[in-house]
Amino acid sequence: MFVVWCGLVFAGGSVDADIAMVVKQGQGTEAGRAAWARLSQGEPAILPALLEGMNTTDTVAANWLRLAFDQIAERELKAGGKRINPHKLQAFVKDAAKNGRARRLALDLLDRVQPGTSAKLVPDWLDDPEFRYDAVAQVLEKADRSAKAGNTLIGTNLYRQAFEKSRDIQQGRDAAAGLKTAGIKVSVAEHLGFLMEWHAIGPFDGQGQKGFHLSYPPEKKVDLSAEHDGQKGKVRWKRFRVSETSTGRHQALVDLTHKDALGRADDAVAFAYAEFSVDQAMRAEMRGAADDNFTVWVNGERLFGFEEWRNGVRHDRHRFAVSLKAGKNTVLVKICQSAAPNPEPNWEFFLRVVDATGKGIPMRTAPRD
Repeated sequence: MFVVWCGLVFAGGSVDADIAMVVKQGQGTEAGRAAWARLSQGEPAILPALLEGMNTTDTVAANWLRLAFDQIAERELKAGGKRINPHKLQAFVKDAAKNGRARRLALDLLDRVQPGTSAKLVPDWLDDPEFRYDAVAQVLEKADRSAKAGNTLIGTNLYRQAFEKSRDIQQGRDAAAGLKTAGIKVSVAEHLGFLMEWHAIGPFDGQGQKGFHLSYPPEKKVDLSAEHDGQKGKVRWKRFRVSETSTGRHQALVDLTHKDALGRADDAVAFAYAEFSVDQAMRAEMRGAADDNFTVWVNGERLFGFEEWRNGVRHDRHRFAVSLKAGKNTVLVKICQSAAPNPEPNWEFFLRVVDATGKGIPMRTAPRD
């Protein structure tokens, strides 16, 4: 069968049908392999359709379509690239609702067809979910150049803009460093919504790394004046403020092994408690990670639990939605520690409260003794 699509005669079926087949089956079946082969030999006019097909959360399917996209694009570029439609590519790139990886792929091709395109488009994308980082990087470069040239006022305003728009830790640090030279102090941790004021209690006995599934007194009721039976005696809540850092992978890590927190322990369980206030009820997002395991209660409701031993802390590994009340909100975190021998005895976590873009929500925290 021959089907006309975008003015092309396409053998074997429609482009949309072949894309749907690849998305559904990849190259795992004979039909999927045949569909991918037809797509990879297609004309440049089907590139926008492949981009639309990549507008999916299925990474495997998107990768197969990207391979077909790359083959067509490279073949056409070698022939001069005149049959690649830059207007359709740009329309896809500018649509912030599309998949970020696919948009970036389209922009890369657009830059090869029309060099300098990204340099023109990126500055307007300070609020774009995919290209925000690129846009902030350009602002930081301009700020650095202005500062070095002695244009302090311009440089300071650019650093302010970069800081406000940044959602990346290092970019926030770079902007904060630029502002510091102008005598302006800002907190990257507060900007990104890290919870800094905590009370911690533990260690409780993990009973052979079963602690994730066991219930402990703080899970039933948080009483900061209470004393409980711990792993090696009585334990009480201890106030602990996180120290913000300007180096390393994490900005505000709660290190439970710190001498001012709970100290070293093995086969143990700890809890950390925080309070913060917001002016009005809202939907927000919590992002965090812990070593080991991670359980979070918000306003007394268990909203998240993840069990994985010796998993390490990776930035924003876990994300979950949360409904906040106007006024005070409470957070309880449960963190386990694996049994000895433990070659990497990290016992730590972080948690931040952010909007959909990853910026910290306006909130107030106050130490409570």
